[in-house]
Amino acid sequence: MNENTPQPASAQPAPTPPKSKRALKSVGTVLAFAAGAIAVKLALGAALGGPDDAGKYQLVPPAAFQGLTLQDSGPRVDAIKQGQGAEKPGTKSVAVVYADQAGTAQLVVSGSAAAFGDEDPGAELTKGLISMGIKEADITTHEAGKPAGGAMRCGTLTMEGASLPLCMWGDHSSLVTVTVPVENKPPTIDELAERARALRGVMEVPAS
Repeated sequence: MNENTPQPASAQPAPTPPKSKRALKSVGTVLAFAAGAIAVKLALGAALGGPDDAGKYQLVPPAAFQGLTLQDSGPRVDAIKQGQGAEKPGTKSVAVVYADQAGTAQLVVSGSAAAFGDEDPGAELTKGLISMGIKEADITTHEAGKPAGGAMRCGTLTMEGASLPLCMWGDHSSLVTVTVPVENKPPTIDELAERARALRGVMEVPAS
C-alpha cells in the first residue's frame, strides 16, 4: 500500500493543535489570570477607600530592555490579550514580549495598572500563585524594588510538561507578571526576580 494514500476520513485521527500553540494559550490564560482576577479584587478594595498612593504610577513598557526589543503584537501577545479579555473598569492592561535581535522571545510580561487598595500585596500575590497551582511551600519572597514599594513573589508552574518560572510584583498602582517563553530554557528564580525588578524600575512610571 502506498504510504501517501490518504486514509478514509473515519480512520484519520482528529487534528490536535501543535504543542506550541497549546502552550501559548495555556500560558496566556495563566498570565491573564494574574493580571486580571487578582487586579479586580484589589481595585474593588480601592473603590472602598484605598491608600493615598493608590494609582500614583502607570505601566509604560520601554521600547528596549537589557538588549531586548519590545514586541506588542504577535501570537504570544494575542494569547495573553485573549486570556485577559476586555479591560476591567478602572484598570489598564499590558501584554508585551521582549525579544532578542533574532526576534526570539526572551521575556513575557502581563500586567494591569489601577488604583489598588490592597492592605497586604504580598499576601494577595501568594494567593494568586497558589490559585495557579503552585504550592505555598514553593513560593519565594523577593525584594520588590522601586519605585512604588509593594511586594514580589515568585514560583515555578509545571505546564505542558515544562517548568515555567514566574515572578509577580504588586503595589497600590500595578500588578505585573514576568516570565519566559515556555519553550525556553528556564532561568533560576533569583535570575528572573532580578530581571523583573530591573524591568519594574523602568516600566512603572509616575502617572501623568
